[in-house]
Amino acid sequence: MSRLYRIHPLATFLTVLALFTFALAVSPHGAARAATTPSVTYTLATVTATPNTGSCDIPPCQVFSYGFTGTGTTTSAGAPVSGTFTWTFNASKTSNSNACAFTQGTGSLSIIWQDATTTDVSFTFKARDSHTWAIKGQVLAGGTNTFYPPSPPTPAEGVVGYPPNPCTGATVPATISLYPSAPI
Repeated sequence: MSRLYRIHPLATFLTVLALFTFALAVSPHGAARAATTPSVTYTLATVTATPNTGSCDIPPCQVFSYGFTGTGTTTSAGAPVSGTFTWTFNASKTSNSNACAFTQGTGSLSIIWQDATTTDVSFTFKARDSHTWAIKGQVLAGGTNTFYPPSPPTPAEGVVGYPPNPCTGATVPATISLYPSAPI
């Protein structure tokens, strides 16, 4: 009887470990970590960052959201070569010292590729330092580009430059990496 007692906790531990590993592998965040396919990184040398301040007449005005637009390119063979990237950032938290400075939130990215197909990404972002926002997300249903399909999940991550004056916006650099399920 004591042998069964000793084996039972070990069997329970192994079962829990197997279930945890499975759950981690099928979660979107786990899929991103477990991705064996290399990413395709798009570089956007100049992205126009435009703050939405609502109907504010006297600056500095609180920024409610940001819009970013720019053209991205990659040298990865087989991937779409270029596209127009349009981000929207919505703040869930702003800086205590500056109502224009977003420290974290959610957003969406819409890409129109050179062949007129589309990719839509939903993401969260956090201010990584006073110079960049780090984004993490995944491709959503509704896009028409077959290289970045919504299923199986295509994770995305990137970095967007922080405008020197977040109340007025500016031109900033950005990169976005997508992890296609098909090998390149």
